[in-house]
Amino acid sequence: AMPGKVLAFDPGKCVATVQPVMKFKKPDGKTIDFPQITGVPVVFPQGAGQNATIAFPVKAGDGCLIVVAEQSLDYWQYGQETDTDLAFDMTNAICIPGLFVQANAAVQAACAENAVVIKVGGTVLKVGSDGVTITGKLTVSGEVTGNGVALSTHIHTGDHGGKTSSPHK
Repeated sequence: AMPGKVLAFDPGKCVATVQPVMKFKKPDGKTIDFPQITGVPVVFPQGAGQNATIAFPVKAGDGCLIVVAEQSLDYWQYGQETDTDLAFDMTNAICIPGLFVQANAAVQAACAENAVVIKVGGTVLKVGSDGVTITGKLTVSGEVTGNGVALSTHIHTGDHGGKTSSPHK
């Protein structure tokens, strides 16, 4: 495994071109850059046959962890074996995005508040033991129900400028 940098990402194929961010030492003692690696599968947390996925944008310049598999990925990727016998070859790399040199505000808040924090720009979603907090604009598609009351169909009576009654189901 080695730290790397994403050079390009194809979300349609879920593969990246990555550059290891370290040097290779040759037998003569000289060091050279590792070559870029193309067609690298990118890992996203998912399960349930890909019906439960956490996805986020991966952009050129993002940090990543490059893991080189012990054997060829051909059978896993293409469903067929090949004649290749390339143990620990960089053509069998996997990219795990999200490796950065320093933390950010979302990581610091998650640790300080024992919460899951999702931050994109100025919008923050925080899930903690005391509930869910959203800072930013919230747009909902579909029905919203709270305590058995549907937002789209509930009514209030006595709404002629004074106090209204509680919502009705």
